[in-house]
Amino acid sequence: MSELPGRLVLLGHPVAHSLSPIFQNAALRAAGIHLTYEALDVPPRELTVRLRELKNLNAAGNVTIPHKPAVHASCDDLSEIAARVGAVNTFWFESGRLHGDNTDVGGFDAAAKALLGGETVDARVVLLGSGGAAAAVLAAIEQWTNAHIVIVARHPDRGAKLARRFRDVARAERVLMPRSPERP
Repeated sequence: MSELPGRLVLLGHPVAHSLSPIFQNAALRAAGIHLTYEALDVPPRELTVRLRELKNLNAAGNVTIPHKPAVHASCDDLSEIAARVGAVNTFWFESGRLHGDNTDVGGFDAAAKALLGGETVDARVVLLGSGGAAAAVLAAIEQWTNAHIVIVARHPDRGAKLARRFRDVARAERVLMPRSPERP
């Protein structure tokens, strides 16, 4: 991206709880960049219309729940890692085309390596859940040397589907969840 975007946003639903505008705006002020980062609560049925509006403004920003897969599907151009993960958390418009990337992968990888003290070899990982962030974690770990991951998911079918996408390093474990008194 060669020029500043016309607007910086976080797309999500709900999104009012997000602290991102606080720290993003502090960083923009500190850097002397005259833009404001704002959270936009966009119900799923309004996402397509809102993306068209943002295109006209040459906007850029971030994507959170539940829009990461839908923005991924809407992109004209995807980074290699966003294509692998199947989700976008960073977007921008360039020459009228929607571009998407996924920085969750690099963020998880850096945090895990810092926590583990460097390179990860022969890692054995249990991944709890099969939601949007799980694919980013798997995409990072599949780059580690001789890593193996067991996915434990509340929804076994989603865990199995995710394990098939990352079959070289992952397998799903079927776990029976105890029934709560409120749940039949």
